[in-house]
Amino acid sequence: MEMENESERSSEPTLTPKRAVRVGQLVVNVPVIIIIGLMAVPVFLFGGPVWGIAGAFGGPILGWIWWSFSVPRWREWAKEKGADEEQTQALAVRAGLVWPKGHFFEKTEFRRRKKSQAR
Repeated sequence: MEMENESERSSEPTLTPKRAVRVGQLVVNVPVIIIIGLMAVPVFLFGGPVWGIAGAFGGPILGWIWWSFSVPRWREWAKEKGADEEQTQALAVRAGLVWPKGHFFEKTEFRRRKKSQAR
């Protein structure tokens, strides 16, 4: 009887879109917030206009780079784990994790190149 339950479970998606978005928030957006926050530390420690400019621009730029790198990998992970792509995308847009498909900022994602077929 136990074997049947295990086989039934394996055919079900292992990851719900809601859980995928929660994980995405943790691995994508939380580090962005930390990066931006850490860039503010030199401003408070050293002060001055140069550090203020560096913190004001450097944090968001580095955070965006992290976001652009990590979102495509998060998408691949969620897909591999069985989360429905359309539902996950819709929830992620509402949660502020990703931009809508086709949006200018969505195009800033650093997507992996597709592996070329063996020659």
